[in-house]
Amino acid sequence: MSKLYVGNLPSDCNEAALRQLFQEHSLVCTTILVKRGGYAFIDCCDQSTADRAIDKLNGESQKPHR
Repeated sequence: MSKLYVGNLPSDCNEAALRQLFQEHSLVCTTILVKRGGYAFIDCCDQSTADRAIDKLNGESQKPHR
């Protein structure tokens, strides 16, 4: 299991929005913990999934889906 730190999230971002973003990029994550202050921790099944998430989503600016 690999854990990712995701920062600079909009204040209205939630677990569902992050899960949908990961699914849109075919990235499987098991647990998403969104914290106040605009950050989250995401558990990926393995390191290769975490690396792909970083490659695909690093720097992406997107409004959360509702």
